[in-house]
Amino acid sequence: MKIASSTARAGFTLIELLAVMVILGILTFFLIQTGAGASETVRVGATRGFISTLEAQIKEHELDAGDHPPSSFPRTLDPKPTTANMGAEMLVIALWPKDGSRASEPEEGRLINTDGDDTRQSHTVFSSGSAFELADDWGNPIAYFHRRDYDEPCIYVTYDETGEPVEERVQALVNPVTGDPYNRGSFQLVSAGPDGFFGTDDDIGNFTVVEDPGP
Repeated sequence: MKIASSTARAGFTLIELLAVMVILGILTFFLIQTGAGASETVRVGATRGFISTLEAQIKEHELDAGDHPPSSFPRTLDPKPTTANMGAEMLVIALWPKDGSRASEPEEGRLINTDGDDTRQSHTVFSSGSAFELADDWGNPIAYFHRRDYDEPCIYVTYDETGEPVEERVQALVNPVTGDPYNRGSFQLVSAGPDGFFGTDDDIGNFTVVEDPGP
């Protein structure tokens, strides 16, 4: 009969335990990254869907009013909010005017006010005097530009991936191939996307972004 060696081990050594912990840590990291990536994909899809809904509401407004909503405050608007987020705020005022709603009300959580401005009285069907914008799925305003304002930059206030506020001069996006703005004859809706910055590769619009062909 073979007798077991007294040096036979009953468990893991410290080095082996550390190796297992490292492997588990790596697996956990990749699982978290995969989950985060899937979550971002869902948000991108939801924002695209919401922009499509907004596009339809804007076109319906055109049928009723003869033009798309303006993206700058008219002289008759009094009192006026601050000029930050102006296009986004004017879109809410136009789609849900105080004298009656033209569009179905936005879904819960889509009304935001990242620049914090307020008027003494409401210009919309909503009771609050907050100058609302419409949010993408990262809680940032969706920029809106009527074709008349394609050459006019507007200040937009967003929050980046770390939650820090960002203030940018934003302008309608231009097709690098033609040199003309996207949707030259109508309007642009633009989300800053996951990073919270306008003008980067993850922007989402009511148009197909064309890659810069380079020199």
